[in-house]
Amino acid sequence: MIIYGHRASHLTTEAVSGSCPSCATPDSRRVSVFGRYAHVYWIPLFPLGKTGIAECGHCRLVVQDKEMDADLKQTTHEVKQRVKAPIWHFSGLLLLAVLVIWGVITHNQSQKNTQTFIQAPHPGDLYHIRTENGHYSLLKVQDVTGNSVKLLPNNYEMESQTEVTKLNKPENYAAEPVELTRYDLRIMLTKEEILEVERP
Repeated sequence: MIIYGHRASHLTTEAVSGSCPSCATPDSRRVSVFGRYAHVYWIPLFPLGKTGIAECGHCRLVVQDKEMDADLKQTTHEVKQRVKAPIWHFSGLLLLAVLVIWGVITHNQSQKNTQTFIQAPHPGDLYHIRTENGHYSLLKVQDVTGNSVKLLPNNYEMESQTEVTKLNKPENYAAEPVELTRYDLRIMLTKEEILEVERP
């Protein structure tokens, strides 16, 4: 279950001029501004604006934004303009940006590794492949001799690329290898038949 919604945090409180409409005490009111923000699992994502209340320090009368008279509403608006939403109200977006950047860097590094590993295959290399029917499986390098590469096909397939490593069990591979050249492997990579090379 995803827990999401919005919350508010106190940003500032300032004394304002004018008498309380309830007890008529002069200059007893304070305006407090709260920053509203959206959250998922209580991690702030982004600000949703600001809200304000006025409270009398003498009789404790609290007046909400929409109940304020024109002068108090204008004063509250000015206080809101002066105060900024704290950086931590954006922490979810910042975290998301870091994850995206990390994902891009990891993907680019994986692509570079795959290119390098295809050029110089090693026994034990695991090739994540796309099969003819659009599923995903594995090829494991058994031996490399000159230009020849012997690979053990995995006997099983997965519908999801992210779960294909679950097939990497010794009993799942064919007994006899298939033999391809390094050139064949580069062609398969170009055609996106080989998606990734994992080197233990």
